[in-house]
Amino acid sequence: MKKLPKWLTAFAAIALIGATPAAADHHENAEEAADPWTGYRAHGTEPFWSLTITENRLSIEHAGDFSAEAERRDRTSPWPGMVFISQSENPGGRDFIVVIDEKICNDGMADMVWPHSVRVIVDGRLYRGCGGDSASVLAGEEWRVTSIAGEEVPAAVGQTLQFDMEGGVSGNGGCNRFMGSYELTAELSFGPIASTRMACINPEISRFETALLSALGTVYGLDVSEDGVLTLQGPDGPAITARR
Repeated sequence: MKKLPKWLTAFAAIALIGATPAAADHHENAEEAADPWTGYRAHGTEPFWSLTITENRLSIEHAGDFSAEAERRDRTSPWPGMVFISQSENPGGRDFIVVIDEKICNDGMADMVWPHSVRVIVDGRLYRGCGGDSASVLAGEEWRVTSIAGEEVPAAVGQTLQFDMEGGVSGNGGCNRFMGSYELTAELSFGPIASTRMACINPEISRFETALLSALGTVYGLDVSEDGVLTLQGPDGPAITARR
């Protein structure tokens, strides 16, 4: 967190507004759509702070010794993300600005990633951190496993992982399909994994399949590099790497 002079805060607000492309008229049914930002949370470290967005409020707390709230006023934009521009309800009524970018974020304190990079300017203070649901980083298209415990997995083996937003994981070990559950708290962990029981004719594929299912049980964290490589961390380093 950095304290900003009042004039610089105002300048930052103008710059953020200027940098935001004009709102696109592609929300004709916005009233009917669910609001994706209600219940949104972001956080940061050094100092520790947390931001909460509700249906009509913005609120931030910094390490228990500073807090601010504001009326939620949305400023949509055509680029992926969101900008909120409001006024703090603390004495003086200074700017309360939240900029959310759809850019993978790591807070530097945990083996976890979040889907958004977040900046907050409030009452002359600047905060940077991460926000959103980590599950959205994993969910969606399937991942092709590229290595297990540092050993490259040939594409011909056909190993995959696929996550959903409800805590389910499934995939292909090479010979058999498998499914199970995962949990994201301060860490990533997998529950029991069940698989089909087709015999592997190819012993090398069988070996890779056994290694994958075993490696899932050691995972405790995750990271995604700028070039899109998913790393599932184990106690001895990267347990599994994959890419889309």
